Amino acid sequence: MVKMISSAVAPASGTIINGIATGKGSAYAINLKVKATVEFIEDGRGEVKGVVKDNPKIDTTLIELCVKKVLEYLDLDYSARVITETEIPIRSGLSSSSATSNAVVMAAFDALGEKVEDRVILEIGIKASFEAGVTVTGAYDDATASYYGGITITDNLERKIIKRDRFKEDMGVLILIPRLDKNVDVKRMKLIRDYVEVAFRECLLGNYYRALFLNGLLYASALGFPTNIPIEAVEKGALTAGLSGTGPSYTALCHWEDIERVKGALERYGRVITTELNNEGARIV
Repeated sequence: MVKMISSAVAPASGTIINGIATGKGSAYAINLKVKATVEFIEDGRGEVKGVVKDNPKIDTTLIELCVKKVLEYLDLDYSARVITETEIPIRSGLSSSSATSNAVVMAAFDALGEKVEDRVILEIGIKASFEAGVTVTGAYDDATASYYGGITITDNLERKIIKRDRFKEDMGVLILIPRLDKNVDVKRMKLIRDYVEVAFRECLLGNYYRALFLNGLLYASALGFPTNIPIEAVEKGALTAGLSGTGPSYTALCHWEDIERVKGALERYGRVITTELNNEGARIV
């Protein structure tokens, strides 16, 4: 019996432009990571078992589907065990599912000694995410930001990268996890399409702070989340702040010397995590 094993990590991402309203989006990688370890066993049974190490109650459908789709792609019938552990708060708008998919698919191909194009890894992760019901658009912006690091601007419907970039300054990232319920009202998000287009044009011009702030106010308004939170963050010195994904998390980008002051303002609304930008993306460990 042959055993093959590998591990990979992939970072979370924060939203610059949420792609649900227009089909085009932008995200940036954040240094909170998910680690996936995939082990294959050559026993001909084709059984895939997933374990979410830090939360055994979480549904393992996504991580199991990622491994199954790698096996289908290579036409293999190995059994597998996949274990994930994460620093990313789940169901919070920080692309935990995109990061998880990237890490699992990368680890699976590496464990099998297979080199494939980046496009294949991303496609398999997105197909698994659709099948598991954890994405509305395929989240190509989130998936590519997590995979490559830095900033990506994408056409999510065409699954194309329009532009890759990175922030010019070294900044801290504050993530607020407020005591609010998630709300994914697609109909309301589609109503703000024309206004999100304005924020997207700013993004294409490289005005990322402006784009992130505008996008966050628009989606927070549409989904019934507080709009005063990013304004208070900016008032205390944040360079920009806004709702991430469909919430309920908010992110704020700050110069390091302003971190504690902005964090103090945000802590009134919930738990705040301090982290940094990630420009290296997903990798084998």
